[in-house]
Amino acid sequence: MKTITKHSGRIEQKNGLRAIADMRATVKSAWNSACEHEQIPTDSKFVVFSDDNPFSPFYDKAVRQLMEMMEQYQAGGYIGLRLS
Repeated sequence: MKTITKHSGRIEQKNGLRAIADMRATVKSAWNSACEHEQIPTDSKFVVFSDDNPFSPFYDKAVRQLMEMMEQYQAGGYIGLRLS
């Protein structure tokens, strides 16, 4: 894993940034699919999906994972690392 030290001393994890960008793309894809299923414009800012929308659970899970990844990255750059 390549790391780059910036002037502030913080170590940036390129793989972490790439993983976040990939998850953002996944969230957008799930959003688009869920909106299209409901026949809602994909550029809508706030929607409520019906209970029978098959894409809604995937969108919810992808958003939760994205938020978790961003939180982990800000805490130290190690995405997916779990200490138990």
